[in-house]
Amino acid sequence: MSKPEEMCTGNACFAKVEIFTDEKTAIMQKGCITDIPGGQKGCQYASNNEALHCFCEENECNTRQKMNNYMTNRLPTVECCACSERHGEHCPTESCLRKCRGNYCVVDFDGIEQGCGLGFPRLQSFLRMDNYLDYQGSLICARYEATPGTVMNGCTCTQPSGSCNELNKTRNFQVKKVIERRLDDQNYCYSLNHKSSKPFGQEVFKKSTTCEGQFCFISYTTSEIVLESADFKHDYSEHSEFIGTTRPRYEILAGCLKVDDDEKISVGCTTEYLKNTSDPLSKHCICDSHLCNFHHLISGREDTRPRATKKQQVCFWRLKHLIHN
Repeated sequence: MSKPEEMCTGNACFAKVEIFTDEKTAIMQKGCITDIPGGQKGCQYASNNEALHCFCEENECNTRQKMNNYMTNRLPTVECCACSERHGEHCPTESCLRKCRGNYCVVDFDGIEQGCGLGFPRLQSFLRMDNYLDYQGSLICARYEATPGTVMNGCTCTQPSGSCNELNKTRNFQVKKVIERRLDDQNYCYSLNHKSSKPFGQEVFKKSTTCEGQFCFISYTTSEIVLESADFKHDYSEHSEFIGTTRPRYEILAGCLKVDDDEKISVGCTTEYLKNTSDPLSKHCICDSHLCNFHHLISGREDTRPRATKKQQVCFWRLKHLIHN
């Protein structure tokens, strides 16, 4: 039986394993979560074989024994195009330079990257999809931006016919179904990326700008996993034993989000924590109104910003339509 100080109470439990192959070390983190990403209980790789995420909904269920030694659930495999222009390759638009196999295919349009991933894509967690497997065999495309240097613009797909991440096929879908969708029905969102070794409050939003999307998001993390040598050595290559630990690292990402189908988004917040929700390891929220992605979503406090008057709302609406027309 676990000690009370080692327990938390929540809607679900999680266990996450980060594997550091070169150091022959694995770090385990356990706690509570408000909802299970993608609605999938059990264990699965989180895009690669160095990260394993497990979720369950029973008392003290996130142990090795109850999680079947953290064995991953079986998923279908698909054949994908593989190419990287960031690494000097030229990726063809209507065929594959080479191929790989994984549980899903991925394409990134900004850096022109094609490849395959293991387990569940991180994109489905970011979108807070209710049930990822409902979309097995389909294309899931999105674009989100926190700052000009923090942009994700791409798709994941699982069509069993293979090569579903060909550039032409996915790029046309991305432009029509994501970038150009709901152009007259966008929300202004705060755009911000701030990091610190100490906690911070809503004052950091003084540095924010704005961007537009069908939805707004805000993500907050309070710690990072690091490896430390078990004993001191001058040369890193001489280290043979490592200890995994966490250290405070506070980061906030706020921005705008576009997706190919509103049904693939679940508005609300997902919180991971060790003790209680007011002291989270991480919190990720999606909302769907103007400038909704403010600090109050991650702090859990009341939104103290002054409300716009009817006259200000009308002026804002007219200005928005003048910009787009």
